[in-house]
Amino acid sequence: MKKLLLTLALLLTGLITYSQDNLVVSADNLVNEVLVAKNDGFLLGELDVKSKKNRPVGKDAYYFENVTQGKGFLLESFLFKVDHAKYRTKLQVHLYKKKDFVQEVYTDEGTVSYPSYVPGDEIKTRDIIVYVDPGQNGLVEVDLLQYDVAIPVEGVFVSLELVNYLDENGVEILRPKFKTNELTTIGFHPSTTDNYCGRAGIYGTDTEFWINNNKSLKTDFKHSFKKEVPQKMLVAPNFGLKIGVK
Repeated sequence: MKKLLLTLALLLTGLITYSQDNLVVSADNLVNEVLVAKNDGFLLGELDVKSKKNRPVGKDAYYFENVTQGKGFLLESFLFKVDHAKYRTKLQVHLYKKKDFVQEVYTDEGTVSYPSYVPGDEIKTRDIIVYVDPGQNGLVEVDLLQYDVAIPVEGVFVSLELVNYLDENGVEILRPKFKTNELTTIGFHPSTTDNYCGRAGIYGTDTEFWINNNKSLKTDFKHSFKKEVPQKMLVAPNFGLKIGVK
């Protein structure tokens, strides 16, 4: 039997309207997209790539490279796209440092090692809570300026994680399983970048860990199946990060 490292990604979602009137330049959407703004800031990520896939909210992180090559830029806001919400949804944004490491995968050929990166130590702030209302969809902007966090020189991972679903009285909906159309979903799109990380687990245990989804899939297919991974399997969330001068 082929040994394939399973890359399971859970998902996410969020709120607030963002005006893009100040954006003047867009880079190729197959790289870590950079949008240059008029106010000496940048909008990083793959926010404006057309959403062709939607996934339920869970735990997903995206790596934003520090294109300034230095210090002095604050995190201004985090942006994402809500596709569908039936219930009021409580989410939390987390900030992580980048962790570089060597990933090992066991295949029929033996152990294969390759460089990878995932979220590392959390950058501590006050809780960054986001609520999505029933029926809400479209672009969401979450204010980060109030937390006074500068983008690390090596870049930053931003994750959006589900806390719970709430009823009309604000009480948590306790249910072992939700129907597919009851889940809050956000926009994803095809992407060959390696910036998207999700959570994976070991079957039969409560152990969870971050995994670089696209890097893992590319390696799995290359060494286990001797072919390129189907492009439709490579995705990333429509996440954006706005940074500006202190």
